Amino acid sequence: MKTLIIGEVVEGKLSSGALEIIAKSQELGLEFEVATVGTEESPNIGSDSFKNTYLKCNETQLSLGSVANTLKTMIDEQSISLIMAPSTYVGRDLIAFLSVDFSSSQVSNVINFSIEEGNVITSNSINGGESEYNSKITSDKKFLLIRPKSFEEVQVELSNTNYETIEINSEDPEVFDIFIEEKSGPQLEDSKIVVSAGRGMVDSSNLSLVEDLASKLNAAIGGTRAIVDAGWMPYSQQVGQTGKTVKPDVYIALG
Repeated sequence: MKTLIIGEVVEGKLSSGALEIIAKSQELGLEFEVATVGTEESPNIGSDSFKNTYLKCNETQLSLGSVANTLKTMIDEQSISLIMAPSTYVGRDLIAFLSVDFSSSQVSNVINFSIEEGNVITSNSINGGESEYNSKITSDKKFLLIRPKSFEEVQVELSNTNYETIEINSEDPEVFDIFIEEKSGPQLEDSKIVVSAGRGMVDSSNLSLVEDLASKLNAAIGGTRAIVDAGWMPYSQQVGQTGKTVKPDVYIALG
């Protein structure tokens, strides 16, 4: 089954979500290629292990609509049947565009999938991970949004060569300002230890206890939606169904 994996450039290299999907695709022996979206010059996304096309956008334009048009052309010309992306802001937007273009519904929150007699069988997480259900996709075009941390990343050496670049030139709306939140310490997505705070901490001043513990354990700090909504933590630290998916070796919940 011909497959397209949609990735992103994150901090100059191919996103972890794309690397996870690549690992699963190799395990299943799928015939796949990668299309990576980004704005950086010469990112490390190339590999001898798979074909990659870099869709380079202008950072001053909201160009995902134009990116989707380019992806549609690739899918049509190469008769691609299975299209997958990590469940990120970019992945969700692009899969939504494509599912409309091909009149084929997307399947979200996929945590595993297999191929049986030309059909795709998915396992999907619902109710905050408490329940799962299976879907059988029989449509010509199959669109999957893969939940982060569902698979281990493929171990591959990436370089700033071995890929084709397509410049995305469009008349999309202009971006006037970009805010990039500063990061410090271990990050939720990658940390082996997470210390998470909840409403039971009573007051935002008590978060210093969480910070002290996290510092001693070299852990990332997370929080529930309740304390994020209360303004105690930024949204980037929210853990859970409406926040970030984490998969640490140790998870400590406080309050």
